[in-house]
Amino acid sequence: MRFIQIAHAITKDDAASRQLLNMDAMLRELGYATEMFAHKVDDRLVNQVKSMEAFSADREDIVIYHMTTGTSFNAWVANYPHKIVLFYHNITPAKFFFGNAWGSWWKCIKGRRQLKKIVKNSFFAWGASEYSRKELESLGLKHTRKMSIVVEPDKYTGYAPVQELVNKYDDGVTTLLMVGRGVPHKKLDEAIEAVAWYAANISTDIRLVLAGNIKPSYGKRLHKMVKELDVTDNVIFTGQISNEELCTWYRLTDVVLSLSEHEGFCVPLVEGMIFDKPVVAYDCSAVPETLGEAGVLIKEKSPRTIATTIHQLLGNEVRLAALKKGRKKRLQELSYSRLMEQFRADIEEIIQLKAALSETDGD
Repeated sequence: MRFIQIAHAITKDDAASRQLLNMDAMLRELGYATEMFAHKVDDRLVNQVKSMEAFSADREDIVIYHMTTGTSFNAWVANYPHKIVLFYHNITPAKFFFGNAWGSWWKCIKGRRQLKKIVKNSFFAWGASEYSRKELESLGLKHTRKMSIVVEPDKYTGYAPVQELVNKYDDGVTTLLMVGRGVPHKKLDEAIEAVAWYAANISTDIRLVLAGNIKPSYGKRLHKMVKELDVTDNVIFTGQISNEELCTWYRLTDVVLSLSEHEGFCVPLVEGMIFDKPVVAYDCSAVPETLGEAGVLIKEKSPRTIATTIHQLLGNEVRLAALKKGRKKRLQELSYSRLMEQFRADIEEIIQLKAALSETDGD
């Protein structure tokens, strides 16, 4: 018996791909034989992940599919001749792409339709959060568990700071950091408006760092906003950056900010905790459960509310101390040892369920 993980696409640095790679390592640590396949494989991973063209599996093997969106590959998964295990990373609601990214809009609509078919061909599923697990349960899947994304602190703190960035930006200016792909529902525009309000009403010593690639049409609108609001000197667009640069920005920032309106887990919140930074995030989807007691949730996103929440937080030593304790507690809950303990139990259950299926020829 082998555990075979598959995905439509796997790249080196996105959260879903890292989860697949980490789970492979965890399975091997537990003593199981493993393989990984993907329809599209990052050139940097070809020595670890095989193309689906080379896929082969025996009846007793357990196939785990990592699902993130709608793709033509999902039909293959739904029609796989034996029941599978699903890891659901969550699909962004299509409404967030309506009118601004029709390709993504259709992928998300298609993905949720395909999810129903894949659930019917699954005998066990993980959701990356309780929010995602409940969606699977609502579709009728009996055996579901929440499994948080594996985020190992040593893999972040081990990167040496980029001295050029430190020399230029370790200057006492209050720095806010937003991390992730730049698409409209991440609401980078609302962060820019909040910084403009902060600069006009609190202090001009404010900086917003937008780390990551931004969808070109959205980026054009954001750059226009920055000029119109006269905050060119207050907003930095990093574009795609290295892990060393990203971790340096985490070290330099005062607050990690998320105004996203949909998250299946939200890894940057945990990354902020790793660097012992307070987090301010919009209260939606899986964000509250990911954040726990490690940050501040906001329910109303006017520029004034966002700006004053950040300003008041940074001036409140008692609140900052409480959040520090909350970060420590949450990181313990998300620690590798805790996740591994749960993972071991889940794998034992999966093996038992698979054996029961085989006995009844139900897979």
